[in-house]
Amino acid sequence: MIPSGIMKYPRGKLPLPIIVITTCVLVFVAILYVERLSFLSSKSIFKFKPCPRKTTKTKSSDKKADEEVGVVNASTWIDDRFDFDPEECNVANGKWVFNHSIKPLYSDISCPYIDRQFSCVKNGRNDSDYHHWEWQPEDCTLPRFNPELTLRKLQGKRLLFVGDSLQRNQWESFVCLVEWVIPHKHKSMQLGRVHSVFTAKHIGGECLGHKLQICKS
Repeated sequence: MIPSGIMKYPRGKLPLPIIVITTCVLVFVAILYVERLSFLSSKSIFKFKPCPRKTTKTKSSDKKADEEVGVVNASTWIDDRFDFDPEECNVANGKWVFNHSIKPLYSDISCPYIDRQFSCVKNGRNDSDYHHWEWQPEDCTLPRFNPELTLRKLQGKRLLFVGDSLQRNQWESFVCLVEWVIPHKHKSMQLGRVHSVFTAKHIGGECLGHKLQICKS
């Protein structure tokens, strides 16, 4: 016999208060889970450093050739104030990604200093997809190479590449990355059997008393 004051529930059915309490607990747990996911997602996004850009008035010396091969012009640059800290970014930990939206700073056609043996185009390669591969670290974003900023940092200094044909290839590539923002009359190339020297006398719109020399030995 059931004491008075105690409700009797049909067998197989849970009491309504228990159902309400259970539902509230499940909803509360679900909200906490969603909030945690949102926090972790926003935290991972903030690891990537933005790459602000600015506009300059520098123009390529060979605009027609640049348009034919899709070479980027100097209309957009990374802001000089962008401070890349290698201590916060492990550039060795990453992967190569294909980015069709990027344009190379130079090509076999636009740069006059590439030897034939290093020129893919002059040796019969017709595709240009290899121009669009870039290195992407896992926990940060590399700033876009800025030839004007690089030249200013090397002002009055001498940069030397020493080695075999691989170093020669890297030397030519570096020269091609910076030479096109220098007026033609303020740069020169001396090719030799032992070593070659690229000299820049004009950086950032001002005639400098010191020269920049990029040498290969």
